[in-house]
Amino acid sequence: MLIFKSLASKNYRLFFTGQAFSNLGSMMQQVAIGWLVYRITGSALLLGIVSFSREIAVFTFSTVAGVLADRYNKHQLLMVCQSLIAGLAVILAFLTLTESINIALLITLQLLFGLVSGLEMPSRHAFVNDLVTDKLYLTNAIALNSSLFNTARIVGPALAGALIPIISEGYIFLIYAVASIIVVFIFRKIRYLPVAKEKPQRNFKEEFLDGAIYALTTRHIRFLIVFVASITLVGISYTVVLPVVASEVLMGDALVYGYMTSAIGIGSLIGAVFVGSKSQVLGLDKWILAGSFTFGVGLLVFSASSVLLLSLAALVTTGLGRVFIFTGTNTLLQTLAPEEKRGRVLSFYIMLFMGALALGSFGIGLVTDWMGAPLTLLGSSFGVLVLSAYYAKQLPMLRKRTYRAMKQSGIV
Repeated sequence: MLIFKSLASKNYRLFFTGQAFSNLGSMMQQVAIGWLVYRITGSALLLGIVSFSREIAVFTFSTVAGVLADRYNKHQLLMVCQSLIAGLAVILAFLTLTESINIALLITLQLLFGLVSGLEMPSRHAFVNDLVTDKLYLTNAIALNSSLFNTARIVGPALAGALIPIISEGYIFLIYAVASIIVVFIFRKIRYLPVAKEKPQRNFKEEFLDGAIYALTTRHIRFLIVFVASITLVGISYTVVLPVVASEVLMGDALVYGYMTSAIGIGSLIGAVFVGSKSQVLGLDKWILAGSFTFGVGLLVFSASSVLLLSLAALVTTGLGRVFIFTGTNTLLQTLAPEEKRGRVLSFYIMLFMGALALGSFGIGLVTDWMGAPLTLLGSSFGVLVLSAYYAKQLPMLRKRTYRAMKQSGIV
């Protein structure tokens, strides 16, 4: 099948398998953390703060990590980060199972998880480009990664939602710890010989500024990064208040919360299959536009629904839209950025995305405590639709500049 064509590379197959364990465990952990926080506090604001603590740490360290990804061996960086994640997962499981966990410890651990994730993300995204030797398969590999992530978003939350009432959140964290350890052993089997790099002639600060100047002065790259950050700030943080909607609007429990998160995963998987079947980069800018409008409409319907089936259908739609946005943007940035700056460009993309997600998570938790989830989500949906209209207005500029960049690099 076309969607699996990039798996012809053995190294990419190993990377893909490791990501499968990592994503599944991570999605189970996220559901368990969200439900644990809301169960012991009943506060949407604290849900936002716990989410903010992880995301602000990713924001803080992701740009520094972009320089590391361009300067050093990405495989080795990933091995170190995955080992640290496994250690933190063991600590989280131990504290929860011994009933020693509290909000302060959760926030501290989320900060540490975010720090390591911020160091790991640029290398992980840029590593895909290194592992896929045939660049014609790059779009497929990125979409396949997205498919994998969103399959985990379907299976992971459903499993967590079903298991939490039976085995408690602590054992969900233990499952994540075991999965993280397996990832380390799988990544060790990757045989990666990085392209020899000249010894850096500039110091860390100069390389950082060089990447920043390129990302912020190249108009089409800057537009893509800022647009995704804006959509994230006003819209993507809706996932933070899903436990509130499950409990107070739909009158459900952890299982309903798991169904809701899985519904987003189903839509995201459908979107990833569509993008993965695309054989070229040209036209992805239109997919981003379609995705932003689709996401905005789905969020609008979700904000007004108090019926489980309608809410799940709306969440499927939001998942479809967000994958078109993020996979399309990720692929365009990886294609347009020169190899020697790719890690830093991706790190700025991740930095602004995570910074916007952190602020959005805190803001949506605060506003939900004040106004309630339905009105807060309604405002978010209007913000997404306004940004979509702005993107549509700027699309001719984006198409012209991206086509010129691809032509200069020989892609088209």
